[in-house]
Amino acid sequence: MKYKTTKVDQVNWLASSKFQAFTESADKEYESGEVFIKGGAVAGLVVNYVAGSTDDPMPASVMVEGYVLPDRLPVALTADQVTALKAIGIKFRGETAVPATQSGTDTTTTTSEN
Repeated sequence: MKYKTTKVDQVNWLASSKFQAFTESADKEYESGEVFIKGGAVAGLVVNYVAGSTDDPMPASVMVEGYVLPDRLPVALTADQVTALKAIGIKFRGETAVPATQSGTDTTTTTSEN
């Protein structure tokens, strides 16, 4: 039996092997790492390449939670897409975390004399 070898050229944009994904119906062609739009809203990131169409929708794995390397995504994300993806549960590696303030350290007490 003769085997045919093919090369897959897909950049790994996942920052961790642990992520949550759901199956969605892809009605167009999506690259791995492309933003998946469902009902006009951002639904997540497509995990693997899928070629669907309106006549023949294909199942697509859509990441909804996990860590991503944003500089490796196939298309640069807009600010609105980043905001929507963060709201879903996707985190971007390499971003600086906002420092948390300690409770009670930034309080000012004023008193008034009558």
